[in-house]
Amino acid sequence: MTMLRLRLVPLILFILPSRIPAQQTHPGRGTMRGFVIDHPERLSGSWEVKGDHAIYGLHIQLTTRVDGAPITLIGVQQVCHSALIEVYERTGPTRKVGDGNWLSDESPQLLLTDKHLLLKQAATRIGPEVQLDLTFDPVTDRWSGRFRRGTFDRLVTLLRPHPETAVAKSPFVGTWSRPALMNNCIHIVQTGSESLAGWSDDLATPGALRYANGIRPPVETFEQYGSIALIEAVSPSAVLIELKALTAGCCSITDGGKLTPDGKEIRAGQSGSAIRSDWTRIKGDSCIAAPR
Repeated sequence: MTMLRLRLVPLILFILPSRIPAQQTHPGRGTMRGFVIDHPERLSGSWEVKGDHAIYGLHIQLTTRVDGAPITLIGVQQVCHSALIEVYERTGPTRKVGDGNWLSDESPQLLLTDKHLLLKQAATRIGPEVQLDLTFDPVTDRWSGRFRRGTFDRLVTLLRPHPETAVAKSPFVGTWSRPALMNNCIHIVQTGSESLAGWSDDLATPGALRYANGIRPPVETFEQYGSIALIEAVSPSAVLIELKALTAGCCSITDGGKLTPDGKEIRAGQSGSAIRSDWTRIKGDSCIAAPR
């Protein structure tokens, strides 16, 4: 895995001259845009099933809109702003560039609600035919239904990435949070005996910031869920993390550190940074579930 040098990414807040009510869009038009989404992190990220010769997966990235400049996201209503869907096929434990096909929720081939995903895309020069008809069960946290990508065409159940056989659980598996402006939540899963994967969330709370005189907090804030992350355990107690990985835009962000003996923190290997980069383990699978 290629790890890039650590970059400090500025906080990007979307400031509009006036508050615009969420546009209500009928689900039959193929999008969740404008509808309240209670738990974005429950849908976002990777979902996989094992095939005969590869692992087939679905990756979901969500952007939500929040009124005003929240101090915290606990109990705050989030409205779906947009979604990106990737259907991929991996033959090894780690994701690679070009192993999937991306579609926006605005695509006419895609219908997406909080419980149903319908996709029909013909084969192209750069990708195989894709057909999905999947239903999400929020109780068991799984997608089920038809999944076709190229020659793979089955009724499946998609779960969060996990090892194919029983192996010792990595101490890095779990949800981790840190007090940074962005790139402040990561979900790490295990794909093999010594391999990890993950995705990250950008949870912006601009209301917690201090503003100079004459500068007002934004009237809208945008949250992002499910950005692909590459994770490498370089030793039983040290990990490298590449955030915003496998994206066409600039730039991925390399992070990492060492696990504390109690397994509750990943402490940064570098000092002197303007942003604290120590990660703290969170109970459950949401960085919103506890005060930050």
